[in-house]
Amino acid sequence: MRTTPDRVTISATVLALLCGAVLGLATFAGAAALWRAGQPRIGGLVSQSVLLAVIVLVSGVALLAQPARQRRARVPVGRALPHAWWPQPYDSLPALAACVGGPLFAGAGAAVLVFR
Repeated sequence: MRTTPDRVTISATVLALLCGAVLGLATFAGAAALWRAGQPRIGGLVSQSVLLAVIVLVSGVALLAQPARQRRARVPVGRALPHAWWPQPYDSLPALAACVGGPLFAGAGAAVLVFR
């Protein structure tokens, strides 16, 4: 008798954090490799570019990914919100962008501070 293997599930938030951590470490390692190879200006430029890109992309996703009805909601105080306006039960795109951008920002920021 053959049994099927158990599947391991991972949430999107944890996966986004892991991807951000890997990208942050890769950014730091790339800047360190350039600095060690005698190119400190290029290593600093790369890490500053990644830092700026993370800031712009995460803030852009946070601003543009919201549904229009939540941005323009006009609900009087004291009234209950309709079910369509309740927060979604699953992970939203801005939260996932912040989960990826946080560790990536930390890695690029550490590279900027260390390899100036």
